[in-house]
Amino acid sequence: MKKGIKAAIIAVCALLLAALAVFGIYKLRLDPYRGTSRGGEPTLELDSVLTSEQAREDVEYVMKMLRSRHPAWLEKNNARVAATEAQYLAEMEAINASGDSVSVLEEWRAVSRILHELGDGHTQVWADPKVSMYIDDFGQLRQYGPPVKINCEPTEDVFGRFCELYQYETEDYARAIFEANVLISKTYLTWIGVDTTDGVVFTYEAASGELDREHKLVTLKNVSGRAAAGSEEPWSYRIDADKGVGVFALRSCDYNSEYWAAVEAFFKQINAAGCDSVIVDLRGNGGGSSLCANEFIRYLDIDGYYGWPSHVRIGNMLIKNKKGFNHNKKLGAGFSGDLYVLTDTRTYSAAMDFAMLVEDNGLGTLIGEASGNLPDSYGDTLNFVAPNSGLRFSVSYKRWFRIDETKSGQPIEPDVPCQSAEAMNKAYELIEAKKRK
Repeated sequence: MKKGIKAAIIAVCALLLAALAVFGIYKLRLDPYRGTSRGGEPTLELDSVLTSEQAREDVEYVMKMLRSRHPAWLEKNNARVAATEAQYLAEMEAINASGDSVSVLEEWRAVSRILHELGDGHTQVWADPKVSMYIDDFGQLRQYGPPVKINCEPTEDVFGRFCELYQYETEDYARAIFEANVLISKTYLTWIGVDTTDGVVFTYEAASGELDREHKLVTLKNVSGRAAAGSEEPWSYRIDADKGVGVFALRSCDYNSEYWAAVEAFFKQINAAGCDSVIVDLRGNGGGSSLCANEFIRYLDIDGYYGWPSHVRIGNMLIKNKKGFNHNKKLGAGFSGDLYVLTDTRTYSAAMDFAMLVEDNGLGTLIGEASGNLPDSYGDTLNFVAPNSGLRFSVSYKRWFRIDETKSGQPIEPDVPCQSAEAMNKAYELIEAKKRK
């Protein structure tokens, strides 16, 4: 073999070995997703007993993931980090003082109090039981609204305990989650100190006065008053050709080929119908992929828009991305009419990002309620499982910042405030009013 060829082969092998070494170091030391989990065995029953050593091991594991993945631990003089670390020490001291055993429920509450101090709505802890139980009738909540008492205790007191454990950024969002998700769940009611041994008694405010209803706890298939099957599809749309309006309801930000096809078909139909107004309904959308917004905007007749700055943690480094202008790679004919976006307190995460892109770039009019979390927040989560209890928890590894720096720290406020239930009618009123001018 000629010396030149041999040298080239050696050089190529050396480069390959170097690349493999770099890749190995990245996967072992830098990859944010190292050690993450998608689940596995369910969380132990809440009354299951762990040794104090097992509970300490779980709490220490949570803190290890926070310290090694969360951007806040690389930020100087972060008061939230200091509060979280202090709460960790307090919880460890309490576990040490508890004796030889700790229940899974007690561990869950301890980790909850630690993460609560961080104030990051994406860094959370939850139980994933083998069998989930719920109150036997959801229809009562829809008929009467949230109860005023739970087992004879004022609901506001129960909500106060929830806020001490839950991880959230705005109290309006915490209340929305409490009323929609926590009140119906045996697991979460138990977590916040409600005795669910023999079911639960809700006291509703009826026209005739207070009304007590005893709710048994059953599996989901045995619950009365559930929403109709198929009503929670991630997206749907309709064309109101007579009024020149297209309505696209996005209930979760699922970015996939089905979504791409739906958006394409929607804009083709509104263009064919000559619609001059589009309403995007983001009410109740808990998030997903922020790319859903980018895909939708590609059908608008605009040259581009500004995206949000971010910090991304990779190992012990913060990669800082500045605010940038995105040139719009337009698809279709390009819709040049009026855009309206409906939001409420449960418009969260990627759905909030959708609303921010529209609001801070002046692309349309927001109607409804303020978003459930803040544009200046942490996000993009990594999922883990506590080794002994099986509790699930998530840790953010990115930090986002508002596009419009003059509104830093503020939620996405609507241009036209109104109750969530009134937002669609309000949008139609604005459209009709503009046509009359």
